[in-house]
Amino acid sequence: YTKEKSSIVVIGLSVHTTPVEMREKLAIPEAEWPRAIGELCNLNHIEEAAVLSTCNRMEIYVVALSQHRGVKEVTEWMSNVCSLLYLSINLFEFIF
Repeated sequence: YTKEKSSIVVIGLSVHTTPVEMREKLAIPEAEWPRAIGELCNLNHIEEAAVLSTCNRMEIYVVALSQHRGVKEVTEWMSNVCSLLYLSINLFEFIF
């Protein structure tokens, strides 16, 4: 068994590809960033997190113990926090 190395991953939604209604639901006010970061860091495969949320985009930067599992957990978190279907977010999100 080979352990995956931690990866820096960006998961987000862009003004160019995501409907405004979805971006509005996923917007996180700056005052809520510390809470969001705390929740993200409590996910099983996330070591560190940062949030950037503007009127045009939402980006979450994470250090993930497993890239695949980390992306899945962050997308599920986004779905739960914003009451959107996982698959809806999955259709529009970008991952780097």
